[in-house]
Amino acid sequence: MKIINNDEKINNVLKVFLPTVEQDYSILKGNLLKEAEKSFIYDNPNAFVIGLISDQSVKAELAWSLPYNLYKRLGTFDFKYIVQNFDAQSLEKVIKEKPALHRYPNRMANYIFFAMKKILEDYNNDAQKIWKNQQASVIVKRLEEFKGISHKKASLGTLILIRDLGVDIEDKQNIDIAYDVHIRRIFLRMGLVEKDTQEDIINKAKQINPKFPGELTTSFWAIGRKYCFANNPSCEACPLNHYCREYKLKTTMKVGA
Repeated sequence: MKIINNDEKINNVLKVFLPTVEQDYSILKGNLLKEAEKSFIYDNPNAFVIGLISDQSVKAELAWSLPYNLYKRLGTFDFKYIVQNFDAQSLEKVIKEKPALHRYPNRMANYIFFAMKKILEDYNNDAQKIWKNQQASVIVKRLEEFKGISHKKASLGTLILIRDLGVDIEDKQNIDIAYDVHIRRIFLRMGLVEKDTQEDIINKAKQINPKFPGELTTSFWAIGRKYCFANNPSCEACPLNHYCREYKLKTTMKVGA
């Protein structure tokens, strides 16, 4: 009889949990965005990159709605036209118009303008060439070349390409879990890692799901938003409570009280 270790048990729990939250917590498959906002990204690979860049310091639903709302304000999403007729400063003014499209319009305008120029120059105005028929390791590296896309976001973006856009990528073992605030909190509380470092969390995720560590992102992110809050977490309802060091400590203290 095969002995199942805790990592395998956690992975099995998450595989059962994932379908129950995927509809609500997947950015493009779920209910976070309006239909027009989702369709715009589905139909426009360039919009996908802008959405990924915007996913910083704001809720995912605001970040990923930015491409569609920027298109509505500009009246176009043709990168060649925008680069020829706008600059980062004028884009900032458009983003700042109320209601603002992002919490940090200056930073986003600079990142977005750089991305538009890069997609024009390096990918002939077609961001799909970043990932079409490419290995995950190449896609992550290419996405990291954009201002505002860290390794965390590049990994998340590659996951979304597979999960939400149906892109066929074979080497899923090279897609890391996103080093997200919710994921970091859960890994520390559960005792899965002792230090809050990207390397430790990525390596642990590879132990839990060696075939596709990035797949863990959605489940852990959903648990962080749904149960494992920064304050007053709903531990009793959390599907991972039996494997959580902090929950076990709480229950032991209650029994001893």
